[in-house]
Amino acid sequence: MKKPTSRLSLITTWIAKHQVSCAIASLLILGFVSRFFMFGYPNQAVFDEVYFGKFVGAYFSGAYYFDIHPPFAKLLIATFAKLMGYNPTSSFAAIGTTFTDSGYLYLRFLPSLAGALLPLVLFSIAREFGLKTRTAFLVGMLAVLDTALLVQSRFILIDSLLLLFSFSSFWLYLVWRRSKQLWILILAAALTGMAMSVKWIALPFILLPILYEFLHHASFKRMFKIFAVYASVAATLYIAFFAIHVSLLTKTGDGDAFMSQAYQSSLEGNPNAAAGSTTLSLPEKIIELNHEMYAANARLTAGHPYGSKWYGWPVMIKPISYWVQGNAQIWLVGNPIVWWSGAVAIIWMLVDLFTKKIPSKKMPVALFIVLGFFMTWLPFALISRVMFLYHYFIPLCFSILAIGFCLDRAKWKVQISLLLLAIAGFILFASAAYGLELSQAFTNIRNIIPIWQ
Repeated sequence: MKKPTSRLSLITTWIAKHQVSCAIASLLILGFVSRFFMFGYPNQAVFDEVYFGKFVGAYFSGAYYFDIHPPFAKLLIATFAKLMGYNPTSSFAAIGTTFTDSGYLYLRFLPSLAGALLPLVLFSIAREFGLKTRTAFLVGMLAVLDTALLVQSRFILIDSLLLLFSFSSFWLYLVWRRSKQLWILILAAALTGMAMSVKWIALPFILLPILYEFLHHASFKRMFKIFAVYASVAATLYIAFFAIHVSLLTKTGDGDAFMSQAYQSSLEGNPNAAAGSTTLSLPEKIIELNHEMYAANARLTAGHPYGSKWYGWPVMIKPISYWVQGNAQIWLVGNPIVWWSGAVAIIWMLVDLFTKKIPSKKMPVALFIVLGFFMTWLPFALISRVMFLYHYFIPLCFSILAIGFCLDRAKWKVQISLLLLAIAGFILFASAAYGLELSQAFTNIRNIIPIWQ
């Protein structure tokens, strides 16, 4: 007589049949819970919110501001806030300034949303790379459990939007390779343009599809067509966002001093406007602004107590204090299990590539992950300006994909073990990510690791 099937067995069987759907649902739930837990706390300006809060508010007043980064993320946040009825009232005068109303929540929403969606995007890329579903799920979970990615997505900061647009663009390119539908490739190129319009460090995402095609022995004609689509769509959007930016900021403001007298003369209320100086056309304004952004980036050579060098980022030199209120603190510090495993995975892949241990069928993906990591990390060696740990976020995501590649052939127990270690790391560092009173465990760990001082 056949034994009745247990309820647990039925659940296990159902999950096995629907593992992709279960993985997607789990990553979405955990992504949203982790990024929106304690949403809005603290109700004070944190780290660079003192800049980005003012920048977003400038679109409401029309007062000219100057930033070293392109305007799209600030425009997007301002547009969403406008639709939600936001009225700028807070000054964002200094770190720790208490907000006067709940309007700042509208400004923090999109970065948190982007942070919640990023793990699913990395999961989807891992799947397109041909990794097992459980391995791709591990990749997504490591992104969920990284406390540095978490911190950066909780506030009015633009890196989570940069990461979402960048890696979503590459995921859609991979989807296009299967579907061959032109609109998907155009959308992928548009997302690349959006990423470049957040920060210039997204520029390699124009070249990454070409690299992927080259590693898969595509023809020069095919690669040129892809590049033409990417370059034309991305450039069009980049210029369009700057045109909107310049058109909205028509009054004199704190950013006037960065611009030429001719530019200032076009701003309402600026002394040069009354003098009747020659004004610039819209294209001339966009060109001048980009030139000044580049020059301002180059001038950022002064040191900073939390500045760090590019070569120290994989081992997490050095964490940044974002906010302090008594014993409660917020630190930009990554989950060491995620960061250090990622560094090990890149080295592991390099060794396997040089010793030819990777099967020829998987060689293009392996080369792409490693080259993608170095293409988005090594250029920082050429930059003299002061830099910070968050500049490593794009290479970090490639290193997380490298973990997945290295462990795809490992037994599920190995993957579970790494996941449990990452969960433990998240628990230990959660107090520093959410701005709670620092746990004694975190304090002890930080005190004994020299590179975290």
